[in-house]
Amino acid sequence: MFTQWNSGQDEQFDIAVPNNNLVPNFIEADLIEPLNRDIVTAYGDMYDKFQNLAETQFSADGAVHGVPVRFGWYGYAYDTRSVPDHEPSYSIMFEEDYVDADLDGEIIMYDEANKTMPVTALYMGFEEALEGDRMTFSTDQIQQMRDRLIEQKPRLQGYISSDPTFIQEFQQGNFLVGHSGRNEIIEMRDQGADWVEYVVPQEGAMAWYETAVVSSASENKDAAWEVVNEFIAPDNGAALAKAGFSPSVNPAISEELSSEENSLYGSIDPSRLDGMIPFKAISSDVEEEYESAWEAVKSA
Repeated sequence: MFTQWNSGQDEQFDIAVPNNNLVPNFIEADLIEPLNRDIVTAYGDMYDKFQNLAETQFSADGAVHGVPVRFGWYGYAYDTRSVPDHEPSYSIMFEEDYVDADLDGEIIMYDEANKTMPVTALYMGFEEALEGDRMTFSTDQIQQMRDRLIEQKPRLQGYISSDPTFIQEFQQGNFLVGHSGRNEIIEMRDQGADWVEYVVPQEGAMAWYETAVVSSASENKDAAWEVVNEFIAPDNGAALAKAGFSPSVNPAISEELSSEENSLYGSIDPSRLDGMIPFKAISSDVEEEYESAWEAVKSA
């Protein structure tokens, strides 16, 4: 969507809903409007976490330029029929004796640098490099992550490219532990897979959140902001949560959902949001090294 808007198609749309890591690109290209708080009255009803994230990640010239809508996060899932209970940690993916189970060839990671590299960084204690509006790994840290991922490869069943493939492969028993988004596991449980357990590791979890933005080229800016406000209103927020197995940023959706629905994608205890780190782009000064490291991992 950013490429389309940046090539002149922004006049054709009033609203886009990109993932949070892409919004800074829209801001830097001067494609989107500052938030109209007089119209988006539900903004103050969001979890404090998402108000703070928006004001940190989407701020320019003293104004916020996007409204979070739905969110999710990436931890890992495991098959409880073969993997014993344990303290949730990414160590399970990298260390042979972390649990009393043979996991060689039984682990899945994502075939995407911006999902797998940050997980490796958290495991290796490089969380400070994930704190700003960009990932700021040093060249040495990138090389260490590369080497650790290459060392890990014999433990992998493989890298996986899409969420539907993850679900299918997991249900077929092709792996026992998989780096995954929460949404996929909620969908599996909704389909009756009561043997799957999803955990957030003690090191933290990378998180995404869809963000509604309004085009600066729109001739219907006020109406667009009214639609954005409806995205996070309790009734529509609940409908969007059901449709995507993803919680709304507005905890008031819980009043619109059943007890079972709330347990799957309803309101979240705010304390659970503290360990979530939003996905973000890599700093441009190490982007080439970062991409080269990932290619080295894949080709090893």
